[in-house]
Amino acid sequence: TRMPDGSKGFSLVVIISAQGFAPIQLGFGFTLTGVGGLLGVNRTVMVDVLRSGLKNGTLGSILFPADPIRNAPQIVSDLRAVFPPVKNRYVFGPMAIIGWGTPAILTLEIALILEIPEPIRLIILGRLKAILPEERRALIRVRMDSIGIIDFNKGEVSLDATLYDSRILEFTLTGDMALRANWGGKPNFVLAIGGFNPRFPAPAGFPRLERLALGLSSGDALRLRCEAYLALTSNTVQFGARLDLHAAGGGFTVDGYLGIDALFHFAPFEFAVDIGAGVALRYHGHLLMGIFLEGMLSGPTPWHVRGKASFKVLFFKVSVDFDHRFGRDEPAALPEAVSKKAMCSARFTVPPSASATPMATALTPAPRIST
Repeated sequence: TRMPDGSKGFSLVVIISAQGFAPIQLGFGFTLTGVGGLLGVNRTVMVDVLRSGLKNGTLGSILFPADPIRNAPQIVSDLRAVFPPVKNRYVFGPMAIIGWGTPAILTLEIALILEIPEPIRLIILGRLKAILPEERRALIRVRMDSIGIIDFNKGEVSLDATLYDSRILEFTLTGDMALRANWGGKPNFVLAIGGFNPRFPAPAGFPRLERLALGLSSGDALRLRCEAYLALTSNTVQFGARLDLHAAGGGFTVDGYLGIDALFHFAPFEFAVDIGAGVALRYHGHLLMGIFLEGMLSGPTPWHVRGKASFKVLFFKVSVDFDHRFGRDEPAALPEAVSKKAMCSARFTVPPSASATPMATALTPAPRIST
C-alpha cells in the first residue's frame, strides 16, 4: 500500500498460517495443531476497532481465517481497518492453535503481536472454543473472543472478551467481561464479568457489559432467563443474579422474578444487599393476582433493613412498608496516641520552682485578706 501522505516507501501487512498437519504433542494433554505469524511494516494496531469488532467476528479475519479465498473481501476490509498505514510503526508476532484433549475439548487460537518503536504495546488476541463431549453431539458449546493490551509506556493492561454462538444444552449463553489495571502513578484494578452492581457507578471509560446470561425460549409461550455478574475492584466485591420467567397460554400469562444484588466495600467496611421477588398472574393483560417483595439490608454501623411487601387480588390490594435501624452508629474517633515515655517523664519531673521552695514554706497557709 502506498503511504497515505504520498511519501516514498510502502506499507504492508502479511498473515501466514498453516494447519492440517499431524498434532504436535506439548505435554499434559496439550497439542499444537496450527502455526502462523503476522508482520506489518509501516502499520499500527487500532485497538478501538478490535474491541468494537469483538461481536462481529473481526478476529476471524486475523486468527487463522477460514476459506481465505472465498472470504477475501471481508478479510482485506478487516485488515485495512485494524492495521492502517502509519509511518515508522511496525507490528509482528507469532500465532498458534493449541488444543487440549483427544478429541480436542478446548481449542485456543492465539496471537502475540508486538508493536514498536515507542510507545511499545503488546496485543494478545485469542479465540477460545470448548466442546463437550464432542463436536458431533455437543451438549456444551462455548465460544469466546478476547483482546488483551499491555501498554508498557503507560503502565496499563486491559482485557475485553465476549461470548458468541454459545449454549449449554438448549440454553443460549451470552455475556461480556472486561479488565482494566494500572501499575503506574495511580495504580488501580477493575475486573467485571457481566457488569457491576446497580449501586456502583462504573469507572469512567469502562465499557458497558452485558450480563452473563442463560436463556431458554420457546416462542412467546415460555421464556426463562438466568443472569449473573461478578465484579472486583481494589476496594469492593460485587455479585448478583436474577431469574426471570414468562409463561403464556389460553389468554393467561404468568410473570415472575427473583433477584439479589450484593455490594461489599472494604475501607471502611460496609455492605448493601438488595433482594427482590415477585409473581403476577394476568388475563389478556389485566392483573388478576400479584405478590411482590423488595428489600434491602445494609450495615454494619448501624444495621439498616427496609423494604416493601404487597399483595393484590383483583381490586383488593394490601401493602406493608418496613424501615428499621438497629445497632450502634459509627463510634467516635479515638484521641491521638500519646507516648508512654513522654507521660512518665512529665509525671516524675519536678519543676525548678517547686524544688527551690522549702517544704515548710510550701505548706504555710496563705494569709487571710479582710476588707
